[in-house]
Amino acid sequence: MPRTKNDKRQMMAITICLFFLLSTMVGAMLANGLSLEEVNHLQSSLEALFQKEQNSFLSVFFKYLKYDVLIWLGGCFYYGAILSAGILAFRGISLGYTTSVLFRTYGAKGIFPVICSMLPQNLILLPIYFFMTWIAFCFLLEQKSGQYGKGALKREITRRWTEYIILFVGSVLAVILASLIEIYVSEWLLSMISGFLF
Repeated sequence: MPRTKNDKRQMMAITICLFFLLSTMVGAMLANGLSLEEVNHLQSSLEALFQKEQNSFLSVFFKYLKYDVLIWLGGCFYYGAILSAGILAFRGISLGYTTSVLFRTYGAKGIFPVICSMLPQNLILLPIYFFMTWIAFCFLLEQKSGQYGKGALKREITRRWTEYIILFVGSVLAVILASLIEIYVSEWLLSMISGFLF
């Protein structure tokens, strides 16, 4: 029995989630391979990072926006799935690596900087990155399936591109919210626990 379009989309969603989890595990394994000297060096760097002045909104916003843009662009050209998947994998490796470093540096207390500095904004960012990767894959699937054949109407193509752009704009608004949360919530939480950690 041939798979329907919905079946393919569901399989893509599951594959994207599993791929991200695998990437996170790879990042954690890389961090676990660090020597004690490297961990001590990272600890001093983390202390300086936690105690420095507040980041500007634009620096945080553009830090996260670049991933969103690259994932979205992956849906715009034929082999773009590689770009979208690669960006999501990079985010997974970075998240797994950073989390593992915090636990290696602070032991059980590492849960506090993870919750305070990473969790609030990533509750928004990760679903957005998952969703945009899935949307990029679905958009590519529709382009490759020949739905725009010779008899396709120009307005149908325009409609699909318009929907894809609107979804991207929505994701940018979510990135703005996540950036504000990092600036005003995560950094406030970090300042609350800094005395407990150092």
